[in-house]
Amino acid sequence: MSNFLRQTQQILNCSDTHTTKAMPQIEAAQIIEQIKEEITVDSNGQGRASIRATARLANVNDAGLLRSLKTAADISRSKLVEKLIRKGFEPADILEWSQSGIPDLAVAAILHYYGYEAGKRCSEQATRACEAFETIGVRAWMQDITGWTKTPQQPEQPPALALPPVEQRLQTLV
Repeated sequence: MSNFLRQTQQILNCSDTHTTKAMPQIEAAQIIEQIKEEITVDSNGQGRASIRATARLANVNDAGLLRSLKTAADISRSKLVEKLIRKGFEPADILEWSQSGIPDLAVAAILHYYGYEAGKRCSEQATRACEAFETIGVRAWMQDITGWTKTPQQPEQPPALALPPVEQRLQTLV
């Protein structure tokens, strides 16, 4: 498991002083494993997730998320869609996400919405997912601005055996 997945799983599993329920570790691992197949990354490094994967990350109903996104075509839009439009997403594009997948930046906005802004539909899991991705995001930004790149790790060499001096070894043969 990559460091990113391990760190995300750890944050999704932790509980803080405001939450009484922590997601069982097996559940976080299962969610990550289940949604992994519903996430793609293009050649430019831009990710997309299915509506189901995004809903699982936020611990909300995928049909409800889809209904909310479909209001992009309506005069009376959902608060989530209004937030996405304020973030620069076009209503026509939002309507296509059920087919093309939700862009990574929109996934972040959706998680934030369900973590902090959705009122009674806020979910602790969405909050924990936001915290996990914020941590990784800050690290990636710092690495990027400093030009840091991961150096390939050399396989560990077994420790050299400490042999007695040649003269001593030769005496034992005599």
